[in-house]
Formats: sequence, structure tokens, C-alpha cells
Amino acid sequence: MSIFTKVSRHAAVAQGNFAKMFRGVKIAPLPEAAAAILEEIHKPEPDILCLERIISAEPEISIRLLSNVNSSLHSLRSQVTSVRHAITLLGLDRVRALVTASAMATAVPKPKDSLFDHEAYWADTLIRSLIARELAARHAPGQQDVAFTAMLVADVAIPVLLESWSEYYRPVLEDWNQRPVRLARLEQDRYGWDHGQAGSWILKYWNFPEELVCLVAAHNLPLHKVRELGLEKTVAPSLVVAGLLPSCMNPIMHRCLEMIDLAAEELGISPGTWPEIIDTVRTQYDLIHAQFGLRRGKVDRVFQCMNQVFENDRQQICR
Repeated sequence: MSIFTKVSRHAAVAQGNFAKMFRGVKIAPLPEAAAAILEEIHKPEPDILCLERIISAEPEISIRLLSNVNSSLHSLRSQVTSVRHAITLLGLDRVRALVTASAMATAVPKPKDSLFDHEAYWADTLIRSLIARELAARHAPGQQDVAFTAMLVADVAIPVLLESWSEYYRPVLEDWNQRPVRLARLEQDRYGWDHGQAGSWILKYWNFPEELVCLVAAHNLPLHKVRELGLEKTVAPSLVVAGLLPSCMNPIMHRCLEMIDLAAEELGISPGTWPEIIDTVRTQYDLIHAQFGLRRGKVDRVFQCMNQVFENDRQQICR
């Protein structure tokens, strides 16, 4: 039995009867083209010509792919105009991340609720995904795009639950807005499961690969549980640490400190590395936030909070 099969059967996923909970709930399907691309990418031997045909037929995905490969992130000498060339240069993991981003923008609902800020949700998702990528680059080299993709879909259950299960889920969000406590902890206390586990069920419904389903289910777990499940050498620890980043709606400095301390203890990433990580993430966010329909200033408070950690006396902050 593979590690990911083991985790998918673990009680962490089984604690919530999601099949019953989501019965009758209309979960938007993935766009047909995105589903076809993701299915091909996850085959043991993907067909590049098939990928090229599907992507080329979808202007939105093609534009996102070419915009990314031609951005200053890659510092290419000449502009890429061919989808096949872009796939070759970016690699399948990066293409998967970009296609997933396009699919999520369509499939994730926009609850008409004062507790939900759609732009803040995506700003938080994007910055945490970028931080997860940077952490994985140092802790699990070669898997950074897997970390980015997993973090991109890690919180998908939040808008789905608020949209379709509002009577039961709204109270926990109200509680979360009033207290500096992790949402997953409040969910576990109230329901016995968290939005990561609910999200893993949704991803399974969308036929996402076993690996991503597993990583999303585990991203709110304590790291000792991650180790017990044999996931310490995957990107799971990077996701757990990145998930501690506070929301741009409520940037709490203690959460930043907790994230930095845990990265040092569990990933071997020293506090002195964080200014470089922050600068890289800010640069990457500036380059791609518009592709997600986000305004630049939405996450300024998070960056300011993180920078303040290094500008202030640590003992003063922790009082």
C-alpha cells in the first residue's frame, strides 16, 4: 500500500461523513478542458502532443501559460509563442499548477456572505502557495511545484461549505473572526474534522490524483502526525508551515513567529533565511497576482507583519 493510499484511508479523512454531508450539494465541476489536461498530466507517461492540442484550444489557459513563461520570472532571451515550447520549458508540474489555478478560478464558488471576502481568499491562497513553494525548494527540492499546487487547492472547502452548508458552517467562521485561533482547530473542536479533510473529499470528487488529495487532507495536521503517517519527506511539512501564515484580513504577528519557529524546528530553515524568502515571494506575487484578478495592495499588511518580525525586538513581540 502506498503512503498516499494509507493516508487517504486514515481516520483523519474518514472522521467526517462527507459523502452524506455533500449529498444534494451542487459542487461545480471542473471546466472540461482543465479536467482533460489534468487527467493527461497525471498519467504515468503524459502525451505532450495531446496536452498541446487541448491547451491550444483554450485561449484562457493558453494565455496564462504563455504569460507565465514569458514573464521576468524566467528571464528568457526571446519570447515564447508556442504552447509546446512553453510546456517543455515550464515542465509538467508547473503546467499542472497553472491549469489548476485556472480551474479553481471557475469551480470555486463566491458565497454572498459578509464573512467571505473572495479577493482576500485568493490573495491568502496565492501568497501561502508561493511560501509553500519556497519552503519546499529548501526542504524537498524538486517538489516545489507540487507544494504550490497542493496549497492552491488546500482551502477549497471553505467557500464550498459556506455556500452550501451555511447553517452549520457559518457559526465557526463567526467564532474564527472574533478569536486569534486557527480555523482548523475550531472546526476540529466543533465537528471532529477540518476544512482540509473536507477539501480532500471535494478533490477526490473532481478526480484529482491521490497525492494531492492526501496532501490537502494532511495540511492542517500537527507535524508529529505528519511524521506518524510517513509524510515527513514529502512537501506535507512545507504545507503545514505555510498554512500558519495569517490572513491578509487579520495579520497576527504571533502567527508569523509561530511559522518561522516551526520552519526552523521541523524544516531546518533558519530565521535568517526568511528575509530572502519574503523578498522572493513578494516579487513573485507582484508578477502573477493580476492573473488571479487580484489587486496589488491586498497582501501588503501580511508583508508588513512579516517584515516587522525582523525589525522589532523578538522578546518585545512575544510579551
